[in-house]
Amino acid sequence: MTDMENTPDGEIVIDLATAGDVVPWLALAERMTVLFGTMPGFEMILNRKILQRQAYCARWRGSAASFLGAALVGGNSDFRWIRWLAVLPEHRHKGIGKMLVQKAVTVSGTAPVYVDTFCDDSAAATAARRLYESCGFCPTEIVSVDGLVRQRYSRQRRCADDDLST
Repeated sequence: MTDMENTPDGEIVIDLATAGDVVPWLALAERMTVLFGTMPGFEMILNRKILQRQAYCARWRGSAASFLGAALVGGNSDFRWIRWLAVLPEHRHKGIGKMLVQKAVTVSGTAPVYVDTFCDDSAAATAARRLYESCGFCPTEIVSVDGLVRQRYSRQRRCADDDLST
C-alpha cells in the first residue's frame, strides 16, 4: 500500500522499502549518528524489517532512486512501535516525517503505537515532540533505553478509521 501527498516540490509517496533502499537508508543512518548514536547491527535489522514488511520509505513519485526518509516499525497485534524514523535534513519541513508517522499508525490497525525519543530541550527533541504530538501521540513516561534517557509517547487508537489528517 502506498500513501501520497502533494507538496510544492512534487508528489511524495510512502511505500514499503525494498532491498534497493538499503544503501541510501544506511547513508541516512550514518548522517543520523549525531542524533541517534551508533547503531550496531543496523544493516542486519534493516534487512530483516524489509523482509518482514515493517520498513517504509518516502520518495518522490515516479523516482524509485529518490530517497527522502524512512521508518521502521515493530511490535505485535497488541501494540506497535515506531523503532526508527528519520528524514534527510535537506528534505525536512515538507511533511515527510508526519507522513511516515501516519503510515506507521495506519498499518498498526487498532493497536496502540509507542515511540521513544529525545527528552531534553535540544532542537531535535523539540522537533520530535512537535511531530509526534501533531500525530496524536501523548508523552507517557521517561524511560532508560540502552543507557539513554528517552521520552516515551503513545497513541491509543480507538478505531481503525481514526482521522489521521489533523
